[in-house]
Amino acid sequence: MEHKKVVITNFTDPLCTWCWGLEPVFRKLETHFPGDIEFHYVMGGLVENIEEKWDPANGIGHADIPRINQQIEAHWKDAARRHGMPVKGTGFTLFSREYPSTYPQNIAYKAAQMVDAKKADRFLRRMREASAAEYLMTSHPDVINQLAAEAGLDLVKFHKHLEDGSAEKAFKDDLRITRAFGVTGFPTCLVSYGDKQVLLRGYNDYETFVKVIEMASNGKVKPVESLSLNDTAMLDFIKDHGRMALAEVKEAFDFPDIKTADAWVRKMEKDGKVKINPVGESYFVDPVTIAEITGGHYCDISTGQCI
Repeated sequence: MEHKKVVITNFTDPLCTWCWGLEPVFRKLETHFPGDIEFHYVMGGLVENIEEKWDPANGIGHADIPRINQQIEAHWKDAARRHGMPVKGTGFTLFSREYPSTYPQNIAYKAAQMVDAKKADRFLRRMREASAAEYLMTSHPDVINQLAAEAGLDLVKFHKHLEDGSAEKAFKDDLRITRAFGVTGFPTCLVSYGDKQVLLRGYNDYETFVKVIEMASNGKVKPVESLSLNDTAMLDFIKDHGRMALAEVKEAFDFPDIKTADAWVRKMEKDGKVKINPVGESYFVDPVTIAEITGGHYCDISTGQCI
């Protein structure tokens, strides 16, 4: 009998700061439910036109675009102090008169999905990183192209879907799905197990997901009781994701607090296993490559080629 998986469908947008803040929760779900969870993404289109956006709860709107950029920056920095994910300190200029929407990023993700689903998720992650931690204008075609290349997408196929309208059509389908589920804010997650579904609106912590997963599966799917914490396990997990923020490391490996996680990572850095890349009030943890260890020259045993 085929093993059922829990499917978490994340209604999202590449520029949603609390979707960025949900990443540590997802990392913890991955380590505590190994092989039991699949993540799917539905693009919800957070901002069609920033000049028409009004978010009174977060003090965003009713201003010219430069002022709105400042308002969003203040909101993101405040959110970062709570969710712990890296957000660049100053210089937020994501929106402009020429690029007032997040729809290009949503459409680009759909194009990427049509090329390679796994690389599309890596591309979505890079768009989140580039928006939040680098303050790149990720709606700009040149930036989208750069991030798609970094994610390893076939750029010829990627641009075909962007140019022939198929990616935009797929995005409109996602918008219809979003409306059908009554989703009006992001993140929203649909937790599914077989024919059981539970909709979680807004940001939810790990404990809430665990309760919902156990309820939906009638107790069949439970988290592992303990993790094996060592440098190798952590490094393998980081490499699998490309890079991880300190907040993700803390959650994924059950560190009691951010200081303890930081101490462990800094020991790994001292041992030459990872690099720390500071952003705002936090940092990313990147694995050290073979080329960096050897000063740019190494031999690949599998191919017999020296580079």
